[in-house]
Amino acid sequence: MKRSAIVATTVLLACSASHAESGVNLYGLISTGIVYANNQNSHSSFQMANGPMQTPRWGLRGEEDLGGGNKAIFTLESGFSVINGTASQGGRMFGRQAFVGMSSQDLGTVTLGRQYDLSAATLWSFESATQFAAYGTHIGDSDNVFNTFRLNNTIAYKSPSYGGLQFAGMFSLGEKPGDFHSNNAYSLGISYKRNDLSLGVAYEEVNTPNSPSNQSGAVVGDYGFTTPFLTSLATGAKVDKQRILGAGGAYQFGPVGVSMLYTNVRFNYLDNTRLTVNNGEVSVTDYITPNLMVGAAYIYTWGDYRPMDNSPKWHQVNLGADYFLSKRTDVFLVGIYQHAAGDAAYAQIYTLSPSSTKTQVSAVAGIRHKF
Repeated sequence: MKRSAIVATTVLLACSASHAESGVNLYGLISTGIVYANNQNSHSSFQMANGPMQTPRWGLRGEEDLGGGNKAIFTLESGFSVINGTASQGGRMFGRQAFVGMSSQDLGTVTLGRQYDLSAATLWSFESATQFAAYGTHIGDSDNVFNTFRLNNTIAYKSPSYGGLQFAGMFSLGEKPGDFHSNNAYSLGISYKRNDLSLGVAYEEVNTPNSPSNQSGAVVGDYGFTTPFLTSLATGAKVDKQRILGAGGAYQFGPVGVSMLYTNVRFNYLDNTRLTVNNGEVSVTDYITPNLMVGAAYIYTWGDYRPMDNSPKWHQVNLGADYFLSKRTDVFLVGIYQHAAGDAAYAQIYTLSPSSTKTQVSAVAGIRHKF
């Protein structure tokens, strides 16, 4: 009851502030639908989906002009389930983003708080899952391009744009006395945007994520994403270090857009085994009419466990159609097919339970509204 009262008061204050101060805005997004899966642990299913096309959120975003091209900025963003109204991101009030900082036209932007990592911030636009394909991200979101986890205790910098070229870097403190590396993280990103061409490169390293001995660190509570990769194949040991390297590009040919994305992810486990996961994706979108976009994508994932000499592989096809009823409301239909190959024992589309076979098929129909 107390939590609800705090949230309600925050919203009322934000709305009042938005009238009194034009630099503060209340915004949000609600997305839901019905998901069909042909095989979850050998059973077919129909389920209501929370946020199949972007997860629901509401937030407060503001800035104060300090003069001379300088601004104070902040963002507070809360995720929630439209199915039952509960808070997402482990029940955090502002689990999606919570930061404050300074922005300068000439020097760039510095922000401090809970933030998106640069793997997601730099590469998300090249992935079909964020363009049109709902849950059709790379298996397990091993590269975090789909933004499954965020970084706490983070200091981030983004440069001004130099003819379309931008640099960014961030460091997330582990905050454990006497152990600087425990549950800390850092990432770097370079992006380029000019006319119809977009490019991005990102590197990230996360040490002892979700460490039981350090629950005040960079990654806490929302690291359960890599279901096939979260523990060592040999002993079940947890991740000691995760390293992500990715590059992507896109070009818009009038109504047709083509995107490519490659990521290389290394998991080092506490038992000294390791897994390398490679994700390669190509996608095409086409605005058949100004209101109707269709898309198709192919994703190939291949892994290598060492020293076990185990090589899992997955093939995935995403198909989608998105019809925009207005600038703020759209309806969508997405189909996802995934097939496990090589040493992979099962297929598992994001958010679903594993298939009892090597194939899994899912279809999603839903609606999204922005405010």
